[in-house]
Amino acid sequence: MQLKLGGRVLLMLGLCISLWLVWNGSRKDPYEISLHVFPNGYVSEFNRVNDTPVKLDIRCMGAGPGEAEDLFCMERPRYLSDFKNPCWYAKEDGKLRLKCIPYYHILGVVKSGTTDLAYRIRAHEDVFLNQKEIHYWCLRRYGFKNSLKMKAETPCNFSCYQQKFDTVTHRIKETTSDTGHHSMITGDATPVDFQDFRGWPKIPQNVGLKKPVVMTPHLMRHVYTDPKFILIFRNPTDRLYSDYIMRTRKSAEDFHEAVTRDIQIEETCMKNHTVEYCLYSSDIGRTLQTFIFFGCYSVYMREWLKVFPREQFLILRTEDHDQDPKAQLRKVYNNLKLNYTEEWLSYIASVPHLNVSKKKKREGPMLKKTRVLLDTFYSRYNRDLADILQDKKFLWLT
Repeated sequence: MQLKLGGRVLLMLGLCISLWLVWNGSRKDPYEISLHVFPNGYVSEFNRVNDTPVKLDIRCMGAGPGEAEDLFCMERPRYLSDFKNPCWYAKEDGKLRLKCIPYYHILGVVKSGTTDLAYRIRAHEDVFLNQKEIHYWCLRRYGFKNSLKMKAETPCNFSCYQQKFDTVTHRIKETTSDTGHHSMITGDATPVDFQDFRGWPKIPQNVGLKKPVVMTPHLMRHVYTDPKFILIFRNPTDRLYSDYIMRTRKSAEDFHEAVTRDIQIEETCMKNHTVEYCLYSSDIGRTLQTFIFFGCYSVYMREWLKVFPREQFLILRTEDHDQDPKAQLRKVYNNLKLNYTEEWLSYIASVPHLNVSKKKKREGPMLKKTRVLLDTFYSRYNRDLADILQDKKFLWLT
């Protein structure tokens, strides 16, 4: 009996050793970097760092007719350690070519000072050409041309998105420190990316579903290891008026009529459907005269925080940026790990604000009754946002 037991132990031990040898003989060194290139420049599964706070468990489905490119059929790029910006080598036309995508994203929100903020970041010597209004993540990957009527155009795939940064990539590659490190970075300033999810039915994993399981945050989580997201929120009532006046030549009275109509459309929808359904619906979006749904910040913030940890986001307020741009810019530079002097910070903060709407000054303030209407509509979303961020400033009570 003892001999049989001893034989089984030896057999099991031998089997374990054999499996260990097979595994370690077949697997590649997880720290192997240099110029080993995977198909399309993407790293294979066993080399990925398990840095996802929530396991996505999203499978490649492949894109069907009329669907957006399935990013989950691609593996995450193998980012190079000697580049601060996310860059990698990919084989293209039989040659190794450097590819780069943004180090940071100014995700949102529209008409909240994103153009001004993007300029003050771009002014830093280590930042090159943050691209403004690319609209890849929110519109163009789905074949939509603009946010209002969502007119169709040829979809832009991930390769197309990379090409937007070809000039930037060359500059990043040729700029090095004494140690050979490439410290230059670039960004994507497309503020609609934060809250325009209306292309969700075209994502292959969502096809045939009544509500999305995959949205922009999931797609970006698949592509990036350590993204830096910047959000600048503005009182949603003021934001909507500024946006409307910028896009139209209409008056404050016209704005009141449009708001009254759009609130009725959204609230009628919400009596029969979820809030998310009504805010993410492209069909409802096409019936609206304003982007009233963009101001429901907390709904979108919750979607992003389901996928990314809170520390991935630097969240500012337009009102604070207007009042003390130097303090806000210090937060931004620190978040992006950019070196600066107080003299430089004072100088760039003193530059007059960009993209100030002359049309709004010409049309005058919104009507008081419109403000009451919008403040009431947005109040629950503001309370929710203040609760999420644990900051009463996002109630916009003063």
